Amino acid sequence: MKHNVLLLVALALTTTLSAQRLTDRVEFAAAPQKATTTEVASAHGHHVVTASVVRGGDATVVFYEDFANGFDGNNGIGALTAEDTGAGTIWQSVDAAGDGTFADGTASGVQPPAGEFSTNIGTLASTTADNGWMIFDCDYFNTPTSEGAVDTEGTLELPTLDLTSLGSVIIEYQQYLRYCCYNMTPIYVEVSNDGGGSWISFEAHGDFIPSANSASANGFTTTLDISCVAAGEAAVQIRFAYRQNPGVGNGYSHYYWGLDDITIFENATQNALDLVQVTNGDIWNFFEYRNTPIDQALAAADGGLYVGVLYRNNGTADQTGTTFTVEVLDASENVLSTTVTDPFTAASFVNAATCPANPQDTMYVSTGWEPTEIGDYSIRVTATTDSLTEGSVMSRGMAYTDCHYSHEDPFALDLELAPRFNADDDWFEPTGYGSRYHFPYEGTTVYGLGVAFGPSNESNVDFEIRWITEDPELAIGDATYEFAEFTTDADWNSTAASPVFYPLAFEDPITVDGASLTTPTFYSAAIITEFESDAEMTVLGNSNSDTDNSTIIYSQAGSGEFVWFTGQTETPAVRIITCPVVSVDEMAAFNGLYLEGNYPNPTSGVTNFVFMNQRAGDFAIQLHDLQGRLIDVINLGMRPAGKHRISFDTAHLSNGMYTFTLVNDLVRVTKKMRVQH
Repeated sequence: MKHNVLLLVALALTTTLSAQRLTDRVEFAAAPQKATTTEVASAHGHHVVTASVVRGGDATVVFYEDFANGFDGNNGIGALTAEDTGAGTIWQSVDAAGDGTFADGTASGVQPPAGEFSTNIGTLASTTADNGWMIFDCDYFNTPTSEGAVDTEGTLELPTLDLTSLGSVIIEYQQYLRYCCYNMTPIYVEVSNDGGGSWISFEAHGDFIPSANSASANGFTTTLDISCVAAGEAAVQIRFAYRQNPGVGNGYSHYYWGLDDITIFENATQNALDLVQVTNGDIWNFFEYRNTPIDQALAAADGGLYVGVLYRNNGTADQTGTTFTVEVLDASENVLSTTVTDPFTAASFVNAATCPANPQDTMYVSTGWEPTEIGDYSIRVTATTDSLTEGSVMSRGMAYTDCHYSHEDPFALDLELAPRFNADDDWFEPTGYGSRYHFPYEGTTVYGLGVAFGPSNESNVDFEIRWITEDPELAIGDATYEFAEFTTDADWNSTAASPVFYPLAFEDPITVDGASLTTPTFYSAAIITEFESDAEMTVLGNSNSDTDNSTIIYSQAGSGEFVWFTGQTETPAVRIITCPVVSVDEMAAFNGLYLEGNYPNPTSGVTNFVFMNQRAGDFAIQLHDLQGRLIDVINLGMRPAGKHRISFDTAHLSNGMYTFTLVNDLVRVTKKMRVQH
């Protein structure tokens, strides 16, 4: 079936900002984080206080603030200056009892975060939260939303510091955050060395993958190197800024940003080169995949496996002679391919050509390797420099499959995606989870989706699986899609430790158009329930993993409508199946048993039998020739519920057709296999 739906635009609350914006302008960094300074008039005066230098481990610490004295400061240097577009009623200091106080000393009367959407979050889990912390509580400021809401901005500025003695400057802090209503983050660390005439802006979200409406980890530590603007300077101003993001404009109105334990110190490390991420694809322009059908593996003639190496120089010295050794290994750790990059210089933050410097750089490597067999593989990258001959090492697992295409890592499923419960109306809100795909080569047909439902998944929720052909001119919710309808069954549930991907078939196979190596058509595959329900549909997933912007989540926008959001933090366990599939609604006829075709097929050597069972039991595989004679029996013994793969060597078999039958006490399921030596 094909369907078109009305365009749903993920707009934020549309009330315009009535409060006066802060008067300081800042030149924000555009991707990939390049910025220049802009001359503006300072909004307020400052005085310079020379910091006392103390020693903390190997680092020279010049400033520490734990907010034990609120806005008055507990740093031994001076007070903090807070400004916001709520006339001083957005920033709050939270004391040891959890009570909030505004910058003018007035008690807020609440325990932040206290907005109608954030009250279940709880206090910031920082190291010294028990003696106070700071929060930009824009959710509380805009409560109740029924009376209207406005976009918010604000800054929290530290006392001015004399950093002339430091050759490098690191700022570290603990935080948690959530924001609405666009994916790009609204939080920054802004630094000036000329009395506030110009400011350099550093993105402050750290390891949090930008995602509207998603809560970060509670109390995660973030470190920024601000040497390019602060090192050796006599009057350094530093402020934490919540701003409407210049990349998308206005639209940030709700939730919170908590801060604590701010430390400023000199970098004690001279030589360092850290690997940040290894990818098996171009995550800036396309996507990467954990599981790839072997017919979509990049051919050697087209450059073969494409590996991305994200790296960061965390020392004070440039790393000359930097090389990356990229190896491809099979499941037995045999090296199948080795590529060594040409030497280059990885500049430090101190010596970076731009300010702010890129938080990390990326090198893409064409390995020239393509897989010849289905199986598990890994990429191993070793970084060395003239100064670091032992180097740092990072690996990434991947698999080439017969017909499964997916982003999720089935061995690292650590969360359960679930709909929001509306306590006032006693129902679960609409929800949906999916991923985006592209196809380098033509000839692919999509037969269905495989979904790992979570342990809390309940029966009797009506939902659809969808195959959406994206249009660059339209929102995902307005694109043409094909679908099939199902109802959840709690018997489909699985756990992160033992995920089961239940097959859900489309009514008719879907031909993929627009395959291209350079400008492919993008598709989205998802499950969705568009209506409220008294039961919940849940899906397993990987947390903090969507670095290639491949996830889509169906959720409520600031406008009140439910729409598809991209750029999420998590990856749902929803994969596509590119070979004929028996759907779960047909599995009931086989007592919850599903037998895939063998692969490879035809086979000349080792082939694999794959089956999935909803219940534990004793199993065996019987092999017959076309005359019905029993050729071989593979006794599998007791197998738990889940998906199983059994390897079988056909070297002793003559060429021809055979059948293989999966047998247990309740049912027999048979498929055909061809042997061709």
